[in-house]
Parts: sequence; structure tokens; C-alpha cells
Amino acid sequence: MRKKLIILGGGPAGISASIYASRKKIDFALITKELGGQVIKAGEIENYLGYTLVDGISLVEKMIEHLKRLGVEPILDEIVDARKDGEVFRLVGLSGQEYQCEYLLLCTGSEHRRLNIPGEKEYTGRGVSYCYTCDAPFFKGKDVVVVGGGNSGFEAAEQLINYANRIYLVEISDSFRADEVLKEKVLTNPKVVPLLKHRVLEIRGDGKLLNEVLVEDLSSNRVYTLRVEGVFVEVGLTPNTDLAKKLGVILNSRGEIVIDCNNRTSEPRIYAAGDCTSVFAKQIITAAGEGAKALLSIYHDMTYGVSSWL
Repeated sequence: MRKKLIILGGGPAGISASIYASRKKIDFALITKELGGQVIKAGEIENYLGYTLVDGISLVEKMIEHLKRLGVEPILDEIVDARKDGEVFRLVGLSGQEYQCEYLLLCTGSEHRRLNIPGEKEYTGRGVSYCYTCDAPFFKGKDVVVVGGGNSGFEAAEQLINYANRIYLVEISDSFRADEVLKEKVLTNPKVVPLLKHRVLEIRGDGKLLNEVLVEDLSSNRVYTLRVEGVFVEVGLTPNTDLAKKLGVILNSRGEIVIDCNNRTSEPRIYAAGDCTSVFAKQIITAAGEGAKALLSIYHDMTYGVSSWL
């Protein structure tokens, strides 16, 4: 299949770009392994324009409804290889299908960062979770650990308050980085035990289920165990930029795609938007805005022939 433009990624950036591409009557395809990206795993969202309160699934449903209204039919496939062949980009899907395009927009998003400690991999799905929206109800009446003191960690703790008996909120630094509104909601709840300047060293269990974690108090160097049945890992995101690497796109030290103010990458006719890029704020609303901006940039460059910042 050959298109003028291919948009990779079905999160807010990719969906937003697809809406604009449809309105601009560009010959394009949206390819993604799933629709919604990280949003589908979000809990209650209070900072998306036009919604005082909405959950992630409902917001994604609205985005998909918008796509359908414009007649956009996403191709559900995972792109596993990419190369440039003259003026054409050749993409290969897990399905074995090859896709070709002249312009490429990478909205490949990011994945949850792992702790990379003993027991984490072994007990993933058996007490270790990276999706509090999916898994919080399974921990009713149980003690859990949330690792991470940013917004995502506090959002996880806020959701778990409805289910868990006790929530240990572990942050390696000496202060929490979440929004003040979230901090006020979470830290005033008697179920929450804040553990600043702490880190999780090991996750342990009986071979079937998680039953404790080994933590270190960095202020005193004391190492001790917490008897818990769940660990929710919320320590940031790792950008999905393997395809960008294969195409020779410049990345920064964090592995993010470096873009200019018009979402152009270092490679001609390759653009990027959303959480896979060097844009500072990793938010749903900024990803959606970046997707729209990237598409308008592509449309401009298709018309006037500018396509990279190098």
C-alpha cells in the first residue's frame, strides 16, 4: 500500500493529526497497533480542555468517534521495520504487510519505565502493575506500594484510595513533584503513608504472588521490608523511538526525537509529535496539540517544499 503520508501511532497526537489530515484531504493512512495510547490506561482526567472530569476510556471513545465521523479507518498493525528507499519510506508491519509513503509522521508515544530490580519481571501481572486504572480494583482491602512521586504516582494513589487498605507512596528524592491539587487530595488521606528519600531495592514473593518489598531509607541507610501485595510502578516513560533510530533521526540523551518548533526532525520529510519527542510537557492536551501542529507543518511543507531543520 502506498500513501502520500503515513501517521504512525494511535494516541492523542496520531488521532489529532489524522483528523487534520482528513480535513486537509491528504492521501494518508493512520497505522497503529491499538487506539488510545497511554490515555486508555488513565483514570480520572481533570485537565483536558472542555471536560471538567472524564475517564481515559471515555475520552478515547470520543476521539475514535471523531475519526469515524470523518471516515478515517485506522490500520491495526505494528510497524517493526522502516527504511528509506530514495524518496520513499518503506515500512514493514508485524502482519508482513509493506507500506510506502513520501512523508512520515511519528506519533509512537512511550511506554512505562521499569525499575529494573530483582523480582520485578517475575511478579509482573502477579502483584506488579503498570496500569492502576486496570488493576486497582484487584487490591481491595490490601496493602500496596506506589513507586513515583510525580503526577502519575499520585494519580495511582488517588485511585487506590478507593480500594486499598494502606498505600505506601515511595519517592527517591526529598520532595514530591505532583500538582498541588493532587498532593492535597492524596497526602491528607489517612490510608497514604509517604516515604520520601526511599527506594525499592527488591520485590519478593512466594513464587506465585508478590508478598513483600525490600526498601531503603536513604536518609539513614536503613534497609527494611514492607509486607504488601501490590506494587504500582509510576516512575516515568521511555519513548518508543526504535523506528526513528533506524531512519537516522537525531535523538537526545533521553532517547527522545529532537524536533523543531514545527515538528520537523533532522531527516527530510520525517516529522514527530507527542510523547516520543523532546517536547517538555508530556500531557494528553499537549500531545493532541502537537499532532495538529505537526500535520499543519506537513501540509505547509507539501505545498512549499520545506521539510527539515537541517
